[in-house]
Amino acid sequence: MSLRTRSLLRAAAFMALAGLGLGGCERVMSALDMGGNVGRLEPALIGPDRLAVTIPATGAVALLGPVAQNGDVTVWQTLDGITLSMQRDVLIGTRGLGEDLMSADAEGVLALLQAGADADPVPHFRTHLDGEDQTVFRSYYCFRDAEQPDAGLRRIEIRCTAPHNTFTNTFWLDASGVIMLSRQWISPTQQYMNVRHIRG
Repeated sequence: MSLRTRSLLRAAAFMALAGLGLGGCERVMSALDMGGNVGRLEPALIGPDRLAVTIPATGAVALLGPVAQNGDVTVWQTLDGITLSMQRDVLIGTRGLGEDLMSADAEGVLALLQAGADADPVPHFRTHLDGEDQTVFRSYYCFRDAEQPDAGLRRIEIRCTAPHNTFTNTFWLDASGVIMLSRQWISPTQQYMNVRHIRG
């Protein structure tokens, strides 16, 4: 694939992520430039929804479909077998990216999204792989910033701090509190991913 073709594909996927008027898509596109030793697996999709994802730090762009669900946790997969695990659209794990997010607790973050701006901070725990495939455990305290209107949605930032690192996740919610767009931290190498949930 030529550099120009890849650039056009990336631009088209980014516009799909950024646009507010997208409808559902009927197939899952392969991920571009997402690392990891994962075999090519045809996803057996369980629903019509899609996630449009970009990872600016690596230039990765993908459209994922749902392949498994357990309670309020959904696993989303590309054609290349890369997966994201989301609890009500809050990221709790990745596989196939290289320095993956192995686990994250979402309950406190979800509670902050439903609370007011004066909500008490909540603990937040994460594990990710480092450059030597060692699992690194991190503990944070997360705070909710004031809500702001943005493009007809409610924009809420959740700041998570620790002595070794600080990151801010941003969520755009509709009037009923459903996450429509988000910018979420993965790991020090992957950094942030941008996500648009395309309802089928």
